[in-house]
Amino acid sequence: MGTSGVDFYTKVHKGLRASLFRLSQQAGSIDYAQPEAAVSLSQSLEAVLGQLTAHAGHEEKFIHPLLSRKLDANPFDAEHARLEAEQRRLAVLMREVLAAPGERRRPSGLAFYRALNVFIARYLEHLEGEERMMTVLWERCTDEELVAVLAAFGASRPVEEALADIGWILPALSASEQAEMIAGMSAALSRQGNAP
Repeated sequence: MGTSGVDFYTKVHKGLRASLFRLSQQAGSIDYAQPEAAVSLSQSLEAVLGQLTAHAGHEEKFIHPLLSRKLDANPFDAEHARLEAEQRRLAVLMREVLAAPGERRRPSGLAFYRALNVFIARYLEHLEGEERMMTVLWERCTDEELVAVLAAFGASRPVEEALADIGWILPALSASEQAEMIAGMSAALSRQGNAP
């Protein structure tokens, strides 16, 4: 039914994948015995987990109600809960790394690195499942329903939050996607400026 080309997932998921891949690379390349490196990784982990949690919250608030109306079941709430539990486990493992003394951080760091990449593999499958669901929404929703979800999401966010998200999403996009995202943000800011 929908022909607007509204896509809830692709751009933000590209940004999330890029964040996860950078985190994996950092986790694999540092010397965990160096306290500064371990602290820097902990900060990176906290930032990425914050992105994932915020993203899941946005989907649950704005997209999942639409899924529940259009489908017999919405599998993503349960998936989000499982992934959040895994994210909490990663945070615990990172605290164990930081608590270990000197050379003993290396085996703890290796355990964290392996757990991180198992989590990333599962999270990538989750993203792919959501992206496949977009095809179902295009079939079952009108353009107006899809646009209304994006409009409600955009209206709910402070400008500062939206701009911060663009900072980590934009570098992961193609040039044409970047231009499209910037144009959309400019139009949204213009509408907000003209609001009574």
